[in-house]
Amino acid sequence: MLFLNRSIAVICVHFLIITHNKHTINGQGVENEGNKSVLSASLYSKIFKERRNEHQTVIKNMITSQNYEKNFKLLTLAYGKIFQLIRDSNITMTSYAYEPLRDGFPQNSNLQDAVSTVMENCCIAAESLIHFPEISYRIFGKQYLEWKLMLNWCYEFVNSFPHIIDESTAKLMTILFQEINEEFRNPEYVNPYHEASKHQEKKKENKRHKKLKKGPSLSGGKKEL
Repeated sequence: MLFLNRSIAVICVHFLIITHNKHTINGQGVENEGNKSVLSASLYSKIFKERRNEHQTVIKNMITSQNYEKNFKLLTLAYGKIFQLIRDSNITMTSYAYEPLRDGFPQNSNLQDAVSTVMENCCIAAESLIHFPEISYRIFGKQYLEWKLMLNWCYEFVNSFPHIIDESTAKLMTILFQEINEEFRNPEYVNPYHEASKHQEKKKENKRHKKLKKGPSLSGGKKEL
């Protein structure tokens, strides 16, 4: 199988999405006879970790740019492609009657391609939503319930592979679930990337600063006897 890793990997010119021809680790492709690659779960977990690092680099670059309109255009294109890839891969998995909790990491090349596509695109969708909530909800618009349904499915799917995902990815999925399901949020849940949260934190900081200014100094007010 030619391993088509359709993840969101790096920002290239003005596009967030690129397509890989095959999975690679440390720059080398993993192939077998017939130019087709089938990976073990342990090897894919290493590749998956590399992909997650790439995802985080993409997000950091977008945050650093602080260009709302550019990020809006990028994410509009990205979300459309992300969810189309997830839908297409889900069709492939359904055609094989594949169940991740029952079947584990597949050793069929087509299924591996579908699973990796879903895993990686679910994660970059989660990163994008959490770090750019206002932009994301604006893009979702009237289709929010449809996107929410798919993101909840992503949460369950990615967590079906505890032997592949690392702690940071598990945490990402937990945050995603709370972000899109207000009724299940922990009382202390706050997304610091929400503009409202930023303003609230700024107010708290200003309050603390004022209190420090008004408070007594260590030597102030003490009179010499």
